[in-house]
Amino acid sequence: MRLKQTGIFEGRVQVRYSYGRFGWTRNGGKTWHGGIDLVALDDKTIRMPYYKGKKITGKVTRARIVYNHNDKTWEWGWYVCVQLDANQTPDTVNFLYFCHCSCLLVSVGQKVSSGDALAIMGQTGNAANGYDHTHLEARATATGTGVDPTEYAGCANAVGIYGTQEVDAPTSDAAASTGKLQVITVGPVSQGDADAILAVCKERGLTDAGLYKSEWA
Repeated sequence: MRLKQTGIFEGRVQVRYSYGRFGWTRNGGKTWHGGIDLVALDDKTIRMPYYKGKKITGKVTRARIVYNHNDKTWEWGWYVCVQLDANQTPDTVNFLYFCHCSCLLVSVGQKVSSGDALAIMGQTGNAANGYDHTHLEARATATGTGVDPTEYAGCANAVGIYGTQEVDAPTSDAAASTGKLQVITVGPVSQGDADAILAVCKERGLTDAGLYKSEWA
């Protein structure tokens, strides 16, 4: 199986909380959400993104966790900050933050480029709702306000599932070779098998996205 990179992950990605809304982890839902919350459905490795299909490069300037609550970055848990090399993209973004990681795979000063592994998705810091995800934030300056990160997220700024899981298949199978999404019907099956299928769909976020359906025969 080979997976296509969608934003910061290989394979499919789910947007659980979009950029520009008001978050619920602080101040009773009155805090503006300066990034986008992404859940990897196929591979939890966080990777350096592309920009509209173009390879980009940068340098790791932060790879740490902050415990001092006077520094608001403590809420990010383990996080990586990459400063983009100059004059690669037409927008104002110079810094990318990858937050709530379970562990880090890079160190400060390291040069990285699109596709490089940076960290593993997690829920460290003040992560909302107790599920593994990555808060991706883009900034013009290191201490500035988050700007729209969707060109780096590789998906729309809206709740949903994006990307495809590509599977190696014979070239005669047109649907598989193009990596298109499929509708799969299984059954009738026993209650035990149905429960097992439901568990897998929940793990991959398909039930939350309304993509799982079960009916009695």
